[in-house]
Amino acid sequence: MAGLCAAWVATLLHLCHGRIFTNDWAIKVADRDDARRIAEKYGLTNMGQIGHLENYYSFRHNDTATRSAVANRILSERIAKETKVQWLEQQAVLKRAKRNSRASHIYSIDIKTKHTPATSLHASHPPALYFNDPQWNNLWYIHCSGDSGGCPCDMHIEEAWSRGYTGKGVVVSVLDDGVEREHPDLKSNYDPLASDDVNGKYRDSSLKEVGNADNHGTKCAGIVAAAANNSQCTVGVSFQASIGGVRMLDGDVTDIVEAQSLGLRPEHVDIYLAVWGPEDDGATLEGPGPLASLALKSGALTGRQGKGSVFVWASGNGGRRSDHCSCDGYANSIYTISISSTGQGGGRPDYLEECSSTLATAYGGGEGDGSMITLVGSRGCIRDHSGTSASSSMAAGVIALALEANPMLTWRDVQHIIVKTSQAAHLSAPDWHTNGAGYKVSHLYGFGLLDAESMVKEAEGWREVSPHHVCEEEGPVHLNRPIGPGSVVRSVVKSRGCSASPLKHVAYVEHVVVRVTITHSRRGDLSISLTSPSGTVSRLLSNRPLDVSMEGFRSWEFMTTHCWGEESAGEWTLALHDVPTAPRADMGNLGMVKEWSLVLHGTSEPPYSMRHEKARSADMSTGGGGGDDLTDEYSGPCDPECSDDGCEGPGPTQCVTCLRFFLKFKNSTRSCVSSCPTGFWGDRRRCKRCFPACRSCTGSRSNQCVTCQPGYHLSEETQMCTTSCGDGYYLDHDANTCRKCSENCLKCTSSSICTECKPGTSLQGNRCQTSCGLGFYLDNQDNTCRPCHKACATCAGGGAEACDQCAQGFLMEEWRCVSSCTAGFYAVGGGGPEETAKKTCRRCDASCVTCAGPGGESCTSCSSGHSLREGACLLSTVCGDGEYQHDRGPCQLCDQTCLKCTGPGSQECISCASSRVLDEGGCVEACPPGRYGSGGRCHLCDHTCATCVDAGAANCSSCDTDKFRMERYLHEGRCVETCPDSFYHTDTKTCQPCSHHCRLCGGPGRCLACNSSYYLSDGACVKQECGEGEVEDPDYDDCMACEEGCKKCVLYNPRHCLSCTEGFYNFQDGCYKYCPAKTYSVEEDMTCVPCDQSCVSCDEHQCYWCETDLFLSEGTCVTACADGAYADDDTHVCEECHPDCLTCAGPEDSDCLSCAAGKRLAEGRCAADQVVCPSKTFQSDNGDCKECHPVCESCSGKEKNQCKTCVKGRFLTAQQTCVTKCPAGSFEDATHGARCQACAQGCVQCEDAQRCVRCQPARKAAVAPPPPPWLLQDGTCVHQCDRGYPVGQVCHSCAEGCVSCGNSTHCLSCLQPLLLHQHQCVSACPATYAAAGGRCERCSAACRHCSPSRQCTDCEEYHFLHGGQCVPECPERWYEDAAQRACLSCHPTCLFCDGPGSNDCDTCSDPDTALHNGACLSGCPGHSYRDALTGECEECDASCLTCIGPHPGSCVSCRDRQRPDEHGRCRPLANRCSPHQYSDRDGQCLPCHKYCHQCSGPGPDHCSSCHKKHLLLNGTCMDECPAGYYEDDRGHKCDACHPVCLSCTGKHSHECVRCQAHLFRHGKDCVETCPASHYGDVGSRACERCAAACGECLGGGEGECVSCPPGLLYLRSQGRCRLSCPLDHHRDPLHLTCEPCHASCKTCTGKEAHTCDSCHDGYVFSEGACESPCGSGQYPVVQGSGHGCEDCHSSCLACRGPGQANCIKCPPLAILTAGGRCLPCCHLQGPEEAEEEEGEEGGEGEGEGEGASQMSVGFPRGPSQEQQQDCCNCSAESPGECILGTDFASVNEEEEEESGGSLAIFITSGVLLVLGLGGMALFVRHSRSKTAAQPDIVIPRGYEKLGSGGYGGGHSNSSAAFGGGGGSSSRFQESQLVDLGGKRPGGRDDDEDEDDEDDEDEDIVYMGQDGTVYRKFRYGHVGEENEDELEYDDESYAFR
Repeated sequence: MAGLCAAWVATLLHLCHGRIFTNDWAIKVADRDDARRIAEKYGLTNMGQIGHLENYYSFRHNDTATRSAVANRILSERIAKETKVQWLEQQAVLKRAKRNSRASHIYSIDIKTKHTPATSLHASHPPALYFNDPQWNNLWYIHCSGDSGGCPCDMHIEEAWSRGYTGKGVVVSVLDDGVEREHPDLKSNYDPLASDDVNGKYRDSSLKEVGNADNHGTKCAGIVAAAANNSQCTVGVSFQASIGGVRMLDGDVTDIVEAQSLGLRPEHVDIYLAVWGPEDDGATLEGPGPLASLALKSGALTGRQGKGSVFVWASGNGGRRSDHCSCDGYANSIYTISISSTGQGGGRPDYLEECSSTLATAYGGGEGDGSMITLVGSRGCIRDHSGTSASSSMAAGVIALALEANPMLTWRDVQHIIVKTSQAAHLSAPDWHTNGAGYKVSHLYGFGLLDAESMVKEAEGWREVSPHHVCEEEGPVHLNRPIGPGSVVRSVVKSRGCSASPLKHVAYVEHVVVRVTITHSRRGDLSISLTSPSGTVSRLLSNRPLDVSMEGFRSWEFMTTHCWGEESAGEWTLALHDVPTAPRADMGNLGMVKEWSLVLHGTSEPPYSMRHEKARSADMSTGGGGGDDLTDEYSGPCDPECSDDGCEGPGPTQCVTCLRFFLKFKNSTRSCVSSCPTGFWGDRRRCKRCFPACRSCTGSRSNQCVTCQPGYHLSEETQMCTTSCGDGYYLDHDANTCRKCSENCLKCTSSSICTECKPGTSLQGNRCQTSCGLGFYLDNQDNTCRPCHKACATCAGGGAEACDQCAQGFLMEEWRCVSSCTAGFYAVGGGGPEETAKKTCRRCDASCVTCAGPGGESCTSCSSGHSLREGACLLSTVCGDGEYQHDRGPCQLCDQTCLKCTGPGSQECISCASSRVLDEGGCVEACPPGRYGSGGRCHLCDHTCATCVDAGAANCSSCDTDKFRMERYLHEGRCVETCPDSFYHTDTKTCQPCSHHCRLCGGPGRCLACNSSYYLSDGACVKQECGEGEVEDPDYDDCMACEEGCKKCVLYNPRHCLSCTEGFYNFQDGCYKYCPAKTYSVEEDMTCVPCDQSCVSCDEHQCYWCETDLFLSEGTCVTACADGAYADDDTHVCEECHPDCLTCAGPEDSDCLSCAAGKRLAEGRCAADQVVCPSKTFQSDNGDCKECHPVCESCSGKEKNQCKTCVKGRFLTAQQTCVTKCPAGSFEDATHGARCQACAQGCVQCEDAQRCVRCQPARKAAVAPPPPPWLLQDGTCVHQCDRGYPVGQVCHSCAEGCVSCGNSTHCLSCLQPLLLHQHQCVSACPATYAAAGGRCERCSAACRHCSPSRQCTDCEEYHFLHGGQCVPECPERWYEDAAQRACLSCHPTCLFCDGPGSNDCDTCSDPDTALHNGACLSGCPGHSYRDALTGECEECDASCLTCIGPHPGSCVSCRDRQRPDEHGRCRPLANRCSPHQYSDRDGQCLPCHKYCHQCSGPGPDHCSSCHKKHLLLNGTCMDECPAGYYEDDRGHKCDACHPVCLSCTGKHSHECVRCQAHLFRHGKDCVETCPASHYGDVGSRACERCAAACGECLGGGEGECVSCPPGLLYLRSQGRCRLSCPLDHHRDPLHLTCEPCHASCKTCTGKEAHTCDSCHDGYVFSEGACESPCGSGQYPVVQGSGHGCEDCHSSCLACRGPGQANCIKCPPLAILTAGGRCLPCCHLQGPEEAEEEEGEEGGEGEGEGEGASQMSVGFPRGPSQEQQQDCCNCSAESPGECILGTDFASVNEEEEEESGGSLAIFITSGVLLVLGLGGMALFVRHSRSKTAAQPDIVIPRGYEKLGSGGYGGGHSNSSAAFGGGGGSSSRFQESQLVDLGGKRPGGRDDDEDEDDEDDEDEDIVYMGQDGTVYRKFRYGHVGEENEDELEYDDESYAFR
């Protein structure tokens, strides 16, 4: 009956559970544009892409209810009809339950002790590793051992730590209700990138202010990654892992929410921890939705850069309800690692579910079986956290350790390692069995308890498993078999593992999935099992009595891991059981198995080979036969630090692998050590060097220090070592730690003593609090100011007891304000009303009930038994002293302590003997603390005093806290809230004076701030003394630098220089490297003298440039030019007028403004006076007036084309004709004298000058390339559409944001600041792209982010940034900085290093230096020697003072009173010699050399100490230290400078005076290269600052720039940076340079010929080009109204003016210079070499010599040609430019002196002619043999074509220049002309060899007439190593 009732209730609950729909839709569309369009069309809000699921978008419909029981089907159907929509689903609320523990007890961390209540567990078994975290001893699940009671086996987490693995570098994200990131145990590991707030209520995943959160995410995060050794609650399993939290369970959970959470930054997050799922109620069957399923699969296949995200899932806590985790589709997925749980004793917790998908188990605790400790809230600590949420958190931490051991593990590798290493151990389960692959497995615990140590060991050497294959085997088709109550249905599938399909073949199984469809009237009665071919039985489903669903299973997937490693081939048997758990209403309604299929996951080959990991010396067989010869193998004992892998010798450097840690040396050897030495830390068993400031550390980064080097302090917050504690921190001297000041404190001296407050607060005592006005106090609960009680004038809290001072009309009575004194008190204080607030109530004498004043004579009433007489209360009884009358009876004795009393008790005294005082009715020997004795009784001290000697605040004798709990300190009898300046607070609550001159200190010898004129040094104040170039800073008690160049400056104005350093000019109290503008320099006294006020640039003689609006005239500046000159507005110089003009506006004869006498001004010209003709006439040549043409109103002749103005109705054309209609390209302008005005450029039809209707059509041009066509845009003709694209001859607009485009959707460039990406304009480039030139360019390989120049700025994991590229390893002289992921420069002395400092070297760059403690020294320090093998300094034997080796017999010198014997050992001296003597071999004392004070021998180089004013160097006493050495601090000896110094003042690299020859001095350092904006001055060997206009430079002048700062343009030809380009240059926006215009342009917008803006005089501007009206070789000259043509200079092919400096085109043999000259290439030889070559050419063929001469000279020589001429250095790297050089002409001096008639010359010429003809014949013969295969090409021997000069057309028709075979058929083709390999068909004969020997001339470069460059070479040498070989670059016209 009870079962039926339970079933009925479950059915009712199920039927009542309906779906709740939200107003969110998930939609899959083709691309982003479709998503945007659909959102706009249907009124949806596009919420963005769902996680990392491409093409899946989240949409919100604001018109749909946020929660509704009815779906919006109408909207769904409308959207589904869209062709671009591939899938959609309205989101429904999912019910998800946290796998919470059952009960938790929360404790708060005590602020002072930081301890939670601890248990006694393991108190007698302290762990080997100890952390100071309060709960460390209670973490049984981390460091229990086999001999610990109740803990027979653990997970070996501590052992994994000992191997150096702590989770560092691994990122874990907890998907839950968020993580409290401010918790002190999580704060240091919190990773915001692994966190998100998917629920959307708050900005991050912090639990702060989330009222309904149960801190479940924080609890899990604490188990994973709580920080270690920070005195907080607990320690996480991976305590250095990065931890984050996703807040997704604090709102409606939908499929979108789950997918976004599971897909959070998969490239960053390594492990996702999920401890939730469908309800564990025993009835729910549910799995991930379509989006969450995709997110799981996508993460596993693509996350972690393709290695796969790791998803850790809790298997479930539904054991009490007989739930089965196979009905949880999350834990049942192959992509998740399902984790079970066990208690401390290994028993089965009652909450545990069993299923075949569980992979492994971790400790999770349970009731009475071990409690787990973790975090809660913002500072809390929790115990009894248990369940699979705890165990899966443990598992996530262990997996993080394995990923640190091997970050390359894939998601499948992790599962394989878990299967291989998990242990059944002590876990209690009835179903442990061994599968076919030999693994023990259970349905409760999977493959057993996780073993962290085994996992990291396995991971270290793991190789990736074989590829993943999937094989799906279908079951019997149309099975349809019924299942009756109590019956079993079996079905068999015979599998071959898809062996016929290689890509699907699964031979070895990993996961097995069974997909079934079953109908049944009561689903919970079914159980299902699967038997593998190896006989392993997996219970896929057990009975669930609470599952009364009639839905059955629809394609539900069950998964098992129990067959892992088994072979797949054989029979797989599925068995289904129907076992009724309760009576059914319809027993006849049988269940039906519709279909099932088998899906095998695994590999086609063994996933890994079994590796035997035995010691190398352990398996050595001593028997013979067949094996390798092992007789040389070492078989002795190994060092204790060697692992089980054995060794190759007995020492720690001969281990195969190390047991614990190893140190690696520069020669790649390593030594095994038990622990890493000081300054090192253990990383995966390797000892790595800490950051230089760290003394001990947990990693190499600067924020991983544990303790610090001397001079540094550890920051408690950042774990960094710093030289001083910053604002908000104080130095704890005892711990040498910078600790955080209390809240609101800006500066403090301890945690409770503030000295300066943050804004908004003020110092109140030692605390910083919000300031409240008089009559108000600060309420700390809500931090608001509240009014005091009405009795208080000022107060520290609410109520009358909290008053500091009383309000007017109130009195202070025992520290409360009363309106009048109560009985037993009397008022004392001021008499007037204004003094009322100062009145207090004092206690009456003990004999009085009331009184009017002090003493026993001021009583006003008495107690019973007393009578008042004259103000005194007297006993009215007969009893004497020591007695009292009881009820009017006889007198009774008082207590022995009382003199008088009212009763027998010790507290009933009313007066005391003189030795005692009365206190609260008792007579005491002394008043208690807080009271003082006066008048025979105790009175309260002032509330500020702990003890006192009298009344008032000024009589305190000790202090503690006052009544307001404010700490007080004793100072001069007062208890003050804070000690005054120059005093510090002590632990005994006193103020003690600081040391001398100290203004602020934290203790004795711990000064923090000094008085004026003193500075802080090691906690003490030292007198301030500033050096050269410095001045005292009166505000900060420090030295501040004077202005650059100042040698001495004024105290309060460091810019006011009194004198300058060498090389600087003095001007107006300042020092300048170069004299400023409007001054000139006087070198004699290094001063700057100002120019005249109107002059900008001058020297001592004249002005060279004037101020604006002034003009330069004969060296002076004038406002207006004199007659005969005009002001040139461009140059601001007065230039001469044309001779015809008296005054003028320009240089031409048409620029006259006035004329001389006898001439008149006509149209700007000065002409002789003439007769003026009437209208419509003109003056003929003979002076007569003749009629114009009838259409002319005025004219210059009788023809119709000589009109000046037209008659009415006609318009004047540009051809001086009058027409009735203006021609094409012009319009009728009646406003300017009836003229035909030209339309704008490019327009053929216009309405006016601004409105064009039609543009010029494109026409074929005679020149190449053709000019661009004209396009009409907004009434203007343009060559290129602005923000548009052409359609025909009209511009259409681009899309919004586009500047140029190919069509409306194909953007080519974007409007700033938008960027072009895939033809779209975006606001920012996506990841792995960088903005460059307005585009998104892909970064290079392994680059995560890059700069606009595509230089990498951030690299992927395992790569480091070096030179703008990402490299897997850093090169020499660079080290890998893991924090910055960059290669950082080693110190110049290091070849290899692990840090930037001079003491971080692993290997030295100078092989002669010695390595000592990471520093490269010129020699080893005392008591050490240089090891010749390693180059390192090793310690001498303890008996030696100096030595040459490590042994006792290697001593060179000994300590006092010892000497080395003949074996090099130090022996004590037999007798004692005086300090000025030494002992010889016989022990006799002999005098030292006179130079020595003490010595070891007789010579001057045997000194061990020197006399005063002498210095010891290598045993010799010297007057002063030589170069490379410095005098030590005590002035006793010379020590070596740092290797980078040539001379120095100390041993450090920043103490150099002069640097080594190859280094430059920058500040106090010696550097190899100067920093940005500096250059290395080779003269001074110092880094000097570039000119202000330069970004980078080669020198200090303004013309030596090589790059410019932002905002300036680089003019390469002048080496200058300018704000704008000069007229004949244009701005290159890409490179930000000024580039020269084409030679034909005067001004331009680009470098091409058709980009001109204006032309030189005489040239015609046409379609952007400047065309000359003259023929080739001529230039136009303006002559009157027309022009003429004149010849160019002979060196030019084309020019723009006269002379050789106006060329615009050069002959083929010349290069155009920037100055407009055509110059030839220089010879490669100097004059002497040229003469030698002439001699050598005498042996060559005549034709060759002649040709060479012609080609190398380039221009015909005159008879008087000089020996030198300007030429272009063609071998310089000068792209597109001519670098001027000097050419030595090849002119024979004898030829100049005597040209003929000499018999000797005649004979010599004849011999040379014969030899030349012979050489030519050989040459022709060789050429024919070389060209046999190509009969059409005659290839001359000995020349190689290097490239084209690019000067124009065609190939050369001249063969003489190449000395080939001689005929006209010799010509050059575009292919290679010479066989460079030297291979010849048929071999080589002797003649050819001789010919090669004769060809001894050097390589020479020639240029053909077509501009092609050739190299003549020595045949047989091409292809060999030839450092002088030249190569020509076609692109840049430069040799390189």
